[in-house]
Amino acid sequence: MKKHALSAHSQQIIVAKYIANQSSINRYEADAIGVCHLAARVKELKYKGIAFDWLDETVFDPHGIEHDRIRRYWFDYKAMNQEQISRLNKLLGKS
Repeated sequence: MKKHALSAHSQQIIVAKYIANQSSINRYEADAIGVCHLAARVKELKYKGIAFDWLDETVFDPHGIEHDRIRRYWFDYKAMNQEQISRLNKLLGKS
């Protein structure tokens, strides 16, 4: 069976739902759930008005190799106004 990459919009929804459920995400977690280019998906969500905060950390990839400065993203609710939070909730399927 041939697999196809999800659309950028579908990946944005996956990222938003993952952060909503797990509180944050890094590139290796994104890869594991089928999201390509996490930074691009975060940038697209920022253009939609969703605010993020981040921290660079040292993590081990799925092969056990250590990597420095891997960015972990989470929603910055304090930086969002009610309209932006409503937009995020709509993306998450909440009304």
